[in-house]
Amino acid sequence: MTLNISSDDLTVTILPRGATLNDIRLRQQNRPLVLGFRDAQDHQRIPVCAGAIVGPVANRITGGKIEIDATPYQMPLNEAGRTSLHSGPAGLHTLTWDVIEHSNSLLKLAVTLADGDHGLPGLRRITAQYSLEGPILRLELTATTDRPTPMNLAHHPYWNLGGMDIADHQLQLAADAYLPTDAHSLPTGHVAPTSDTLFDFTQPKHIPLTPALDVNFCLSLPVNAAPAPCATLTGPDGTRLDIATTAAGLQVYGGAFLPDRKGVLHEAKDLRPYGGIALEPQCWPDAPHQPHFPQITLRPDEVWQQITTYKISPPPTA
Repeated sequence: MTLNISSDDLTVTILPRGATLNDIRLRQQNRPLVLGFRDAQDHQRIPVCAGAIVGPVANRITGGKIEIDATPYQMPLNEAGRTSLHSGPAGLHTLTWDVIEHSNSLLKLAVTLADGDHGLPGLRRITAQYSLEGPILRLELTATTDRPTPMNLAHHPYWNLGGMDIADHQLQLAADAYLPTDAHSLPTGHVAPTSDTLFDFTQPKHIPLTPALDVNFCLSLPVNAAPAPCATLTGPDGTRLDIATTAAGLQVYGGAFLPDRKGVLHEAKDLRPYGGIALEPQCWPDAPHQPHFPQITLRPDEVWQQITTYKISPPPTA
């Protein structure tokens, strides 16, 4: 089943499985701007989380181990027995979400996780609401729990605003610090300035293909009441994506390890390495093992919320 919403400027297709953004297009261009599969089943057969909501704990956790109020919990491991990535092989991206509300311009989905699912405590209720207004797609994620539990949801679309890959795209980020990682892509705990590094995107520049880009950039530490600008991606013809978010971090993955699959994407395009760039608002990764990072424990009297907006603009006219 596919679900559609639209505005005067955009058309969007969403899949209930994974609450997945499978397609988004400017009406005046009518070409896909995210990597989405022609056959919806390929979202599960080719597990790259394209367009899905990942969690309940996005990104990597050392050893899959989390401790809450002195009680240890073990999450499933799915990276060579070393880490839990996106909560393991059966994370939110693999689940079929319930449709709660659907209109021409709005879609709200929800999923419930039982106490113990993914090795974590709490009966958790998670919602994802997509809505359109003009050229802006807004995504609001929420979560509640009846027991203290870690929560770090992330949206995982791969953007390609034109061309076979992202080599001719330009990226600008509102981040002057990033999290260096070790050989297993886990944060070392250091918060490093981006200045004088390959990770300085404070001015627009082309996305480097080497070394492979898979880095968490540090955004505003306080929780923003309203989405703040964090990223601008510009395609080779000038098509532009502006992202704003309330999240504390932005994981940027350049798609170096996307597999080669012929004709599986919309319009029979090929999936290939560097075919799209994932720009994923989220909390800082592996926070439970780094006490000086913003923490991710959600308690029963709280509502976890993250709002991200995606504004898409056509190329400027001469």
